[in-house]
Amino acid sequence: MKLGEQIKATRAAQGVTQKSLAEASGLTERTIQRIENHEVEPSAHSLRRISHVLGEDFLTAKMKQQRRLQRLFSGIIAIWTLAVAYNVLFSPFDWTQRWYEVLIWFFCLIGVVSGEIQFAYPRKK
Repeated sequence: MKLGEQIKATRAAQGVTQKSLAEASGLTERTIQRIENHEVEPSAHSLRRISHVLGEDFLTAKMKQQRRLQRLFSGIIAIWTLAVAYNVLFSPFDWTQRWYEVLIWFFCLIGVVSGEIQFAYPRKK
């Protein structure tokens, strides 16, 4: 279940309306709607406020989801690293024609290692 769906289910189970959740958390009703409908990725600040009102830790759930995605992307980068290394070491590699592959790989690797590469919140269709 996605984070917005978890928030919506918890709110509905407790009989809390979006309006009362917004008032109690200090957020706008539209912000609550956008989070529940997967239109935006909720900030840590918003999740702390919602968690405080509903009594459930949604920030930890978000962090777990981000760690899973980061591990997936790190695995993809590792496989890509092996493929680039194989191409450079064991096959004819023309630097003048394919320099961009190594450059893209390098910047992706730096992004993953530094934690700057993050995934956009998937929109519900």
